[in-house]
Amino acid sequence: MQAGLRFDGRVLYLCEDPDLLDRQLGGEDLDPASTGKLRDQISTDEITPAWICYHFDEKLGDFPYLGLQAGGRFPCKAGLVRAGGFTVSVSGKRRGKGSSREASPYAELCAGIRLVIAESFERIYRQNCQNLGLLTSTDFGLLDRIRRGESIPLSEFTEGLDPITTEIVRRGGLF
Repeated sequence: MQAGLRFDGRVLYLCEDPDLLDRQLGGEDLDPASTGKLRDQISTDEITPAWICYHFDEKLGDFPYLGLQAGGRFPCKAGLVRAGGFTVSVSGKRRGKGSSREASPYAELCAGIRLVIAESFERIYRQNCQNLGLLTSTDFGLLDRIRRGESIPLSEFTEGLDPITTEIVRRGGLF
């Protein structure tokens, strides 16, 4: 029998409303029904702006989402995601568009994010996540299960993947 995964930290909803982002980064947990519209088309440059990519180690964990705009503002500041204890990050369509920088999912992983849920992912971003051991899913139903503290089988994150990618995910990434 396969052991399940628990995501005991907080959920960060990358929403269009900057005030909702401020509230989450300030310590408030949002109910999924109160998140408003989630941000679509989050680029890797929004996850890790180019100037952050000079870092190549765990220091990247201080910088995820610094380029993320919401309501014409940049609500995420250095260190807030890591300090917030977030283990899940949620967004809308086309997560990870743009350049194929591995620094983006690595920054999320170093900040404590273990699972990214989005309506859809760009192929290279998703592959980079899988190669680094950052889980991805388009199943928003996982959020209720995570909130209830349920154990989620790893097989739910490998369903539909080819055998090589399945093994990469099963082993927690390439490294």
